[in-house]
Amino acid sequence: MRSKRLKDLFNHRVEVFLFSQMMLMFGSLILPGQTLEAHVFSAFYIFNIATGMLITLKKTQFFRLVAVLLGCSLVLAFLDTPIFPTIDPLVPQIAIYFAFHAVVAIVLIDEMLVTQEENYRVVLGVLSGYISIGMVSFFLFILIEHMHPGSFKGLPIENIETRSQEEALMYAAFITLMTIATATSYP
Repeated sequence: MRSKRLKDLFNHRVEVFLFSQMMLMFGSLILPGQTLEAHVFSAFYIFNIATGMLITLKKTQFFRLVAVLLGCSLVLAFLDTPIFPTIDPLVPQIAIYFAFHAVVAIVLIDEMLVTQEENYRVVLGVLSGYISIGMVSFFLFILIEHMHPGSFKGLPIENIETRSQEEALMYAAFITLMTIATATSYP
């Protein structure tokens, strides 16, 4: 962290990472429809992993793991042929996102638990960690659905024109997380 710009960016790492999470979660509101959706969201995910490197910058083992995940994600994004021809081509990318959000959630929550500060960055860090836990369950649900199609058949996705299966799985992941958090907060 020799550069002043990198130090400033590191000081605002939680805000930058939370912004990248918001792009992932609410990007479909900004870019409705199927217009370049696959390419734009691939860029959003890569940006999210790159900003996650800021979160793990001081934790060397996690930083290296996130760097490897970013490299693998970039290779998969620009590769025309699937690496594993017998499985769905999205499965390796989904597994990368799952692992990434698990690592970042661990680092963020650990960092927020040990901090002695009391400011808005701690609140944003906890919020970002909570979103990362939700993303872990979302990517787990997506991975299950791609490995075993029809696993989440009961989700309310009858109106395909307005809701995609991924949106329904994200909704289910976060509602489950909020239900668990609410249930554990009451005695």
